[in-house]
Amino acid sequence: MSAQPSPIPTKPLSSHKGEVAVFFSVEDISKLASPFRLSLVGKFSRGRPKLEDIKKFVRSLDLKDSYMVGHMDARHVLIHCSSESDFHRLWLRGIWYVGKFPMRVFKWSSSFHVNRESSLAPIWFSLPGLPVHFFNKHSLFSVVQAVGEPLFLGAATVNLTRPSIARICVEVDLLHLVPSWVWIGVENSSEGFWQSLEAEYVPQYCTNCWHLGHANSQCQKADLGGPMARVKDTRSAAEVQVGVVGMATLTQHLGDPIPAATHGQVDGPVAHVKDTREGAEVQVGGVGAAPLRGPIAVATHG
Repeated sequence: MSAQPSPIPTKPLSSHKGEVAVFFSVEDISKLASPFRLSLVGKFSRGRPKLEDIKKFVRSLDLKDSYMVGHMDARHVLIHCSSESDFHRLWLRGIWYVGKFPMRVFKWSSSFHVNRESSLAPIWFSLPGLPVHFFNKHSLFSVVQAVGEPLFLGAATVNLTRPSIARICVEVDLLHLVPSWVWIGVENSSEGFWQSLEAEYVPQYCTNCWHLGHANSQCQKADLGGPMARVKDTRSAAEVQVGVVGMATLTQHLGDPIPAATHGQVDGPVAHVKDTREGAEVQVGGVGAAPLRGPIAVATHG
């Protein structure tokens, strides 16, 4: 992806909460993100191969147009496509295997962060019984705007080989409710009909850990209202409060000694920990930081 002239002027320095800051408008962000419209993020959760091996794998896919693969961090790579067909092919597959390493693929957006998986997903919708004269790209795109951003039509719909049902792939934000019906009417008339919008498969998205693939109720981190902390109490009958900065605190009663740490990943804020008894020994650990150990009589903030 070659360097291009900046679509926005240089922004002046400002301040925020006493620190130096730079502010961009929503329009600025949109202009800056525009060149990455066909970009994807490949995520490796179980080890990552060398970047050269990833590039070699993408070359083996024989994409139609040029592309770029670049390092983001230890678990993520950026894949920028030049054509929508290559972009859709990589995205719709969902999971690719680079040797023994699974690589999940997400659409890049300006809100992307390495600690949060994208909530955008390509979903196939079926429109059974749709009158055949609506089997037109522009009319179908108009109808499915109710659920998201239309991507492309199924081959049978384009070729009219299955006129009993229309199929279209739509980019859906899983954080939003998806309607099951849409009214297709005639302007200035009471004539019209309700058309069902049947999603063939909608993946679940968890807002506790910001990961795709499971619901909030199934999240292993949900009990703590966010990213879990490792907690170990060496004495019995301890009452320990474990929470996350900026989230509600949960009180956990421990009737017996915990033989080993309760394991979980800390990918975000530092945890609040409070032991209601003096002299209790509590161990709190987090990813990328050494465990904090010592007597805690009041909540530790930050």
